[in-house]
Amino acid sequence: MKEHPPDNIEERLDRALGEGLGLYFDSTNWHPKKIVRRQSYIRRAVISAAAASVAGFVILPNIHPISHTQLSSGERSLAAPSLSGSIKQVLRQFSNDQVQVINMSPVYNEYPMAVPTGHALTLSGKFTLGQITGTSLVLKLDNQRKVLGGTLFSQGTPIYDFIGQSATNGQVISPHPNPNALKGKWVPGLPTPITSFANAGSYIYLTHNNTWTVLHGQKKAYWASSPGPATQTQRALDTISALPSNPQDVLLVEENPSGNSSGYVSTNQGQSWKPWGMGSVSFNNVVAMNHHYWAIINGTLQTSKTGVNWHNLLPINTERWQVEDFSINPGNSRQVAVALVPISGNGIGPVLETSNGGQSWQQLPHFPALGASPSSMVMSPSGVISALVNLSNPVLVRYSPTAHHWTAFAAPSNGQQVGVGQLASSPNGNLLYGSPTGTIYRWVKADSSWQTINPPANTNNESSAPYPLEAIGNHQILAGYSQGWSIFVIPQQGGSKPSSSTKSN
Repeated sequence: MKEHPPDNIEERLDRALGEGLGLYFDSTNWHPKKIVRRQSYIRRAVISAAAASVAGFVILPNIHPISHTQLSSGERSLAAPSLSGSIKQVLRQFSNDQVQVINMSPVYNEYPMAVPTGHALTLSGKFTLGQITGTSLVLKLDNQRKVLGGTLFSQGTPIYDFIGQSATNGQVISPHPNPNALKGKWVPGLPTPITSFANAGSYIYLTHNNTWTVLHGQKKAYWASSPGPATQTQRALDTISALPSNPQDVLLVEENPSGNSSGYVSTNQGQSWKPWGMGSVSFNNVVAMNHHYWAIINGTLQTSKTGVNWHNLLPINTERWQVEDFSINPGNSRQVAVALVPISGNGIGPVLETSNGGQSWQQLPHFPALGASPSSMVMSPSGVISALVNLSNPVLVRYSPTAHHWTAFAAPSNGQQVGVGQLASSPNGNLLYGSPTGTIYRWVKADSSWQTINPPANTNNESSAPYPLEAIGNHQILAGYSQGWSIFVIPQQGGSKPSSSTKSN
């Protein structure tokens, strides 16, 4: 698909502010298409916008909404006169007093186009639809400002989602649940915080700072140093992975002071190592499944049989795009989904899927208008994709391959968590959400209920999400904390329906 050259940054800023938000500079000669020199304005605008993004507001210097307002229906006034007829048509379906434009982010729905295919427009006010009342509304627009759908929020929590311009035909999003405590017990592992964990057959591999170890049978754990050059300092072992098809095949990745990574592979459970064939690269999100490794390397999704040589599964223009995360069907490794984001960090990218090992890719339609892209994804054996969107209050979205539709639902939250949560899944399709408060929540697909797993007794003061967070089968959960790692063992009748251990969603 042909890419259009990007506009001058001044023109893009003018268009976003003037046409999109109804904001104008204090100048009688200003025009949206007129290129003017104001580098200091742009620099201060970017800094102010970045600082205010946490609060959901955009603050820009020397600009203001134009003084007059435009009525839509009744006594509802709009702060930005440039809202299209399609937007006004949707707003008429809500009962509210006044609407204020807060933000507008570009949305890229057609890879590999480098220009937005639409925007996510955030509006603030009091929105009422029947018995549902919200405080902000995110609308997904195309480039003609036609509404493609929207999501209603209440104090940062999504409560209603709809597709198209008929807001009344949407679905209610359940509020943050009150989970029940899950019965089980913590079995302590090693009293050492770990940075990665790999479970392959009867072998368990772990990394801690600049050391690694392997657990096998009754063998005592001995921490071995990195196989990298002894002269290199300030490095850390970031990831260890092993192939389930051959647990003695191990990939060890070391992060350098530059932020890039070097890799080493072993075919004898770490008795000897040799470097991979890539040199120093940006490497993260490694997955070992069956006979292959997958990872995000220099922003692209790549795969390898040996860990030595890698090839692109989704070649992309790395000057414009990067892979944020990906998920693989554990029952069919040729089915892979990826979440793309613009390299600039400004905008929402598409979610793509392949069912033939990367020979062709297609976009998954109707991602909810949440104003952000997924930060992590997992896939069940039936092809259902679950993704975590780390907003001020966490949101989980699930894609059904039969309905071709995303469904959003809120994850448990106390409304005060700060940081990024973690997402994992069990083979039976149950989900694990590691909260930034340290608590783990388990979503049971059999009845869509939530269960709480409190951290081990010695980690009650944790202020970050458990990492790593992994499901070992359907009844064990490994979680790492600053005081060490432990495994939570769930009884066979641990609060989920018996069918949940065999039924796939």
